[in-house]
Amino acid sequence: MDSLFKSSSTFASLSLKDLLDARDLFHYHLMNKKNVVATAVGLYRIRSRDPWPSEDNPKPEPKSSNKDTKRTLANSEVRPYSWPCVYVFVSKWEFEAELAKEDPSDMVPKTLYLPDGRSVPVCVVEARRDTSARGEASNPAFLPPRNLLCPGSILVNSDGQGLTRFGTAGAIVTNGERYYVVTNRHVTGAAGTKIKALQGHRDPIIGSTSSAGLSRVPFGEVYPNFTSHNQSLQLDVGLVDIDDISQWKSQTPGIGTVGSLLDLYDNSFTLKLITMKVVGVGGVSGPIRAEIHALFYRYRSLGGSEYVSDFLIGPETIGVKRKHQKEALAVHHGDSGTLLFIEHFEDEVGNEESKGKLPVYYPFAQLWGKEEFLQEGKSTSHPYALATALSPALDRLNMEFVADLNADQRYIWGWVGHYAIGRALTLPTDSLHSSKLRTFIANNIDLLSLTPSQALKNDPKVLVDGGAEPQFVPLADVPDNVWKSNVNFTFVDAPNGGKKRRKPGPGSRGQNDNPNHFADLDLNYKGQLFLQLNKDNPDQYLKPTVWVDYFAELKPRFDAWDDAVGHGRSNHWGALPFRVHQLFDIMVAAAKASDADLFLCAGGVLIHYVGDACQPLHTSYLSQGDPDQLVDRPRSPGKKMQADGVHGGYEDDMIAFGYQQKNLANALKDRINALPTVAAETISPIRSGYDASKAIIDLVSATQNEIAPRTIVSKWVDLIGSSKAEKAEAMWVTFGDKTVTCMARGTRYLAAIWQAAWELGGGDGNIGSGSSLKEENLMALYNNPDKMPSVALNVYPDDIAADWALIKRQTSTSG
Repeated sequence: MDSLFKSSSTFASLSLKDLLDARDLFHYHLMNKKNVVATAVGLYRIRSRDPWPSEDNPKPEPKSSNKDTKRTLANSEVRPYSWPCVYVFVSKWEFEAELAKEDPSDMVPKTLYLPDGRSVPVCVVEARRDTSARGEASNPAFLPPRNLLCPGSILVNSDGQGLTRFGTAGAIVTNGERYYVVTNRHVTGAAGTKIKALQGHRDPIIGSTSSAGLSRVPFGEVYPNFTSHNQSLQLDVGLVDIDDISQWKSQTPGIGTVGSLLDLYDNSFTLKLITMKVVGVGGVSGPIRAEIHALFYRYRSLGGSEYVSDFLIGPETIGVKRKHQKEALAVHHGDSGTLLFIEHFEDEVGNEESKGKLPVYYPFAQLWGKEEFLQEGKSTSHPYALATALSPALDRLNMEFVADLNADQRYIWGWVGHYAIGRALTLPTDSLHSSKLRTFIANNIDLLSLTPSQALKNDPKVLVDGGAEPQFVPLADVPDNVWKSNVNFTFVDAPNGGKKRRKPGPGSRGQNDNPNHFADLDLNYKGQLFLQLNKDNPDQYLKPTVWVDYFAELKPRFDAWDDAVGHGRSNHWGALPFRVHQLFDIMVAAAKASDADLFLCAGGVLIHYVGDACQPLHTSYLSQGDPDQLVDRPRSPGKKMQADGVHGGYEDDMIAFGYQQKNLANALKDRINALPTVAAETISPIRSGYDASKAIIDLVSATQNEIAPRTIVSKWVDLIGSSKAEKAEAMWVTFGDKTVTCMARGTRYLAAIWQAAWELGGGDGNIGSGSSLKEENLMALYNNPDKMPSVALNVYPDDIAADWALIKRQTSTSG
């Protein structure tokens, strides 16, 4: 009967947490055993010479046992049937018979017991450390320089207390405002230290050490759901603030298709990581191939604290020939900081015939150190890498991993906001009263907009993963993601090895469309705010020629501001309401011609400009901060605005916070339904393109009355020193509710403009409810610069009665 209730000897049900609980419970007991130097958790290691199970012999007798053959990392392996265990590393293997004679209490137990009675097996492994002195690499002649700046490049710190310290450039990361390259803190040194790179026959300064970084942190702070007593997790993460990001590539040479960063935390860490293949490119060693051997390696004790590394990584054992199995891992000093990937073979997508598998590489860790173990009594030692999980480190630093610099350029405003407004287009039924138009929109809503994912990782780009074939971009963000040259581009190598240059992507319109996204209307003209003049007397002031004169009068002031911050001078022409006028006339003409594609395309891109009009900073000279409030640049000569970063902080980060944390989409829907009951929200009738431009002026005025741009700038200045996440939340607390109102109002104006264009063009009869249109037809339209042409302020006509659908593209524009 007793045997019925004994703990099972099959350990497959043990979790990673169970192993860590058992180790923590017995760690001091184990560490006081003779020769024990470290512990870790993983899967049981079986001596390589022992036979494998078969159908005829499911439990073969081992050729050897701990009675006559020691177990080392070199002569053992993890097999598919290996079971969860706690590793105990000993500096010298002593056989049981000998230990029993000397002192039986020195024998390491084969089993540990959890408080609930479950048993946890122990796997003892000899790991004799090579204690010979090893220092920093100090002779650059032995380090192979590379001609690229990218993960794997060699970094040099010449201010290392008389030593020249070498490391490897790891991941490229960003806090949303600046880009950094990750390496180890012991490489970067103190904040402000100039860091160089070995590049060809030169060693240019590529940036300086950031004050942000991580050394040791309490284990329980990083992994609160794992049991921890007096444990410190060694992270060793340093950041180099990059001077010129255009000189860098984010791709690691020789690494193929890269997947997303593995999100490793206490509830996602798994024993399945054991034996996974690891690859990387070290600055000294070059290509690295390895395997995860153990997790949470407790490698040192000092001052009552136990030091832990997330990963112990060693030579490949699974899937390699025996003659390679004993080859040492190619890791050397100077490889510190190397970005490591897990290699995973996945089904080839889109190739039904081959049914092959292609490798995908998932970034997951950063190499920070190594342990060297003597093998089989020989004088040579084999290095094992110690590595830090990247995702928890970046979380603590408030940084985001950058997989592709080309796809990560943050020069656009609020893609989430634009798509949220586009997705809500059919909700204002009081403005959009044609049932056929609502059905037409519903049939094509996925072409107009998309639903941002909860992780906000589905912002469509023209070019994906370095491919040359342009991809479809939903129409609401075509003006940013396709037409803007500072968004739709790739970096290409310049001739003769010069500085990389930007190459416009398919459909790019250079800078021709940029002025159509904004209008600085909150400065005085003829003694009164220009915005108020346009609202009160549009027949006199809402004319392109008057706007040109307004900006000309302000040019000396704009020039002085540009000079103060070192920007190149421009005339600051904004043309937002006139772009809406033009697109309205194109929609009317398309409806009259029964051209459903052009109607949808023009109306789709219109979503973007109306979205810009209901964001306070797009129509203010305070767009990037107060140009009269400047501070010194921290890392280079010159000045910058004190509120630098406010535009992206408000329209990107705050909106993202609202979408992810405050259910912005539902709040927007509720506010759209509530606004028609407010008398002040009545929209004047729209019977022409000119009326549409007046409606935009009304929308801009209501937006700035709702949220004065200066209040946004002032709040941002108050938040200086806060983290990106703290800023986003604080901005939402202050402006979130009013921003939802602004977006809801913008959606109602958008619906009213669509309805007016549909009616004037006879949409019910000429287009009708229609069916879903084709992406390729819409791409052909928005990639054609002669369709919906982007023109400068001085190209728009003053004749409000003219058909602005006939405006032609200019080969040379101003603005």
